[in-house]
Amino acid sequence: MHENFGDNNVDPCRCCRVRGGEYVLGIQDRSQPVSRFGCGGKRNEKHFGNIREDGSRENVGEAEYGLHRIHRTLAEQARTDFKAAISKGRAYKIAIVGSDAMGIDSNGWGPQLKQALRKAYGSHVHVSLFAYDMNSDEFIREGKYKDVADFQPDLVLFEPFILNNNGAVAMENQLNDIKTAAAAWKDAVLLIQPSFPLYQATNYPDQVDQLEMFTKMEGYTYLNHWKNWPDPNSGKFKAYVKFENGEQTAPSAKGVKVWYEYLRDYFIAD
Repeated sequence: MHENFGDNNVDPCRCCRVRGGEYVLGIQDRSQPVSRFGCGGKRNEKHFGNIREDGSRENVGEAEYGLHRIHRTLAEQARTDFKAAISKGRAYKIAIVGSDAMGIDSNGWGPQLKQALRKAYGSHVHVSLFAYDMNSDEFIREGKYKDVADFQPDLVLFEPFILNNNGAVAMENQLNDIKTAAAAWKDAVLLIQPSFPLYQATNYPDQVDQLEMFTKMEGYTYLNHWKNWPDPNSGKFKAYVKFENGEQTAPSAKGVKVWYEYLRDYFIAD
């Protein structure tokens, strides 16, 4: 499933609000004092520029909007590309790609991360979710990776179906599938992460270790959200996954929270 979450429905108005005695740019917040630019909750064309139908902005007067929110741990190329996109008056495109473990409703970590990015960066980012119930071989064979390429992302956050692949796709094939997708996504910054951990798994953790090693060898960024979960071999961990007929089918609300908060903190500085 691909669900496009563009930001054309975001209120394009911006205002400068007071935070800690300083003016900073942010999403319009009428609970804060009116800015020194006097926009009063209405778009100030002179200061912010005109907004095109595709969400890009003409004559942006404040190219640094949102840059204070970029976390220092974000891949350096992504930071550079983000600033370049803003300076050119276009939205920075982020594709969140992987299995349906990301969730497709508002409770999933994918939609939550999309909302957080939009809140932090406004119309300067355009985020799309590409969630599929399939393994990586099917993702390539059915051409779903091309849907991502058609979006022309600047950055791809990729969960390469490693849990769906478990017992179905050989590890060598999994890594080749990543290479095929990455080649199609061209110059996009690629961030790779595993799916959710499992309680007392055996082979799966070894496969995730291989994924991490491959990611680093290929020069991509690996996001190890597992380090924020409880020990998967502990009794405490069982509350972080859903069980159906003895099978671990998805992260529970607790698991989603851990996963989402790790990614939010990676992309957005407080």
